Amino acid sequence: MWRVGNAPTSWGIEQASDPSYPHWETVLDEIARAGYAGIELGPLGYLPDDPDVLIRELAVRRLGLSAGTVMAPLQESAEAVIDLATRTVDLTSKIGAPCLVLIDGLDAERSASAGAPERAARLDDGAFRHLVDTVNRIADIAAAAGVVAAFHPHAGTHVEFRDEIDRLFGATDPALVRLCVDTGHSAYAGIDPAQLIGDYADRLACVHLKDVDPAVLAAVAEEEAGFDAAYERAVFCVLGEGCVDFRTVREELSAADYDGWLTVEQDALPAAGAVPYDDAVASLEFLQRVGLGPATG
Repeated sequence: MWRVGNAPTSWGIEQASDPSYPHWETVLDEIARAGYAGIELGPLGYLPDDPDVLIRELAVRRLGLSAGTVMAPLQESAEAVIDLATRTVDLTSKIGAPCLVLIDGLDAERSASAGAPERAARLDDGAFRHLVDTVNRIADIAAAAGVVAAFHPHAGTHVEFRDEIDRLFGATDPALVRLCVDTGHSAYAGIDPAQLIGDYADRLACVHLKDVDPAVLAAVAEEEAGFDAAYERAVFCVLGEGCVDFRTVREELSAADYDGWLTVEQDALPAAGAVPYDDAVASLEFLQRVGLGPATG
């Protein structure tokens, strides 16, 4: 069975700090109490960035760290992005997490056309080369620290649709740049996540488990309302309540001999009315029913 973790984003955590956020101790406590084996780092600075403190706090709850996370506008990045990646890799490696999840930053124009490949503007050659260069630089930094860089295609960014995924992975070193498949962002983009797992089995490094409410997705598509509206309407739902076929995902993971982490992510606003702990429990119970875990440490 795979190790199954959860992530701060399921509690609405999208940046280092916000007065509306629950305290990091609450999130760790609830992830452990719900039965998960680990947590993803989330935005640098939300969880303690002193490695000794974080190691201690994870250990007392019997949690592992599945990955570090960097989300930044890679196609127009400055040295600040490289610095953020360097600091994240440093903490990630000291905690013993195997991966760095790397995501292009949300873009206003692309967010407006999320899920609609026919309306989405693609990067020109210059911007694409800059993105590839930044990804390669970060992947080199990660590799030097013993961490695998896993690129995460994401709705509302410049690497969302299948042609963009293929373009990026065709231009990067398979030994350095691996793939993080997010089942929800794949479905949002019209990609079958199981097929993506199968097609990129030899580059798969981590997996995010996310489900999509098809009614919300259809409504925002009809209105051309964009990713922000979908997010605010809770397009990402409890696992098993949406349109992702997790049994087929399980079959492809098994066929790929995947042995990494599975991280549940229910991206949600804190004010959406749901109780994150209850949703986390329900998602884990669903994963048990479909054979996706968990092993709880």
